[in-house]
Amino acid sequence: MVDALRRAHRFVATDGSVVDLHPTDAPASVDVGGSTVGSVDAGDAVARHARAGAALQSVVDEGLFDVETVIDFDFHTYGDTVEELRDYIAENWRDARIDDRTMARARAAVVGAAHGVTPRVLERVRLTVLRPRKTP
Repeated sequence: MVDALRRAHRFVATDGSVVDLHPTDAPASVDVGGSTVGSVDAGDAVARHARAGAALQSVVDEGLFDVETVIDFDFHTYGDTVEELRDYIAENWRDARIDDRTMARARAAVVGAAHGVTPRVLERVRLTVLRPRKTP
C-alpha cells in the first residue's frame, strides 16, 4: 500500500486529495437489536487493517502527504436473517466467517427481539483525506 500511495503522490494534482477508506483494527461484531452477540472471525483482517493505517502514517512521516481529515464511523451490514448475514460474510469478506456459537446467540436474540429487528455486522471504519505536499 505504501508503494501505491507513493505513486498517487506523483499523479495527484497539488490541489487534489487522496481519500483512503478502510476498516480500523477493531474486530467486527455481530449485533442484534443493539446488543453484541459475538464477533466475526476475520482471519488476519485486524493485522491487515492495522498495516493499512501504518502505511498511511508512513507516507505522512515521509513528508509526501498531510492529513487533512480523519473520520471514524460505524458501518453496518444487515441481513434479513442470521443465515443470510453469515452467508454474505463468508462469500464477500476475505477469510471471514461467523462461528456456530455466535450464530446460535444471534438466532436466540432475533427470536427474543422486537418485531422487525434484523441481525447486522458492525465495523468501525476510518476515512482519511490526504493532501499532497509539494516536494522540493
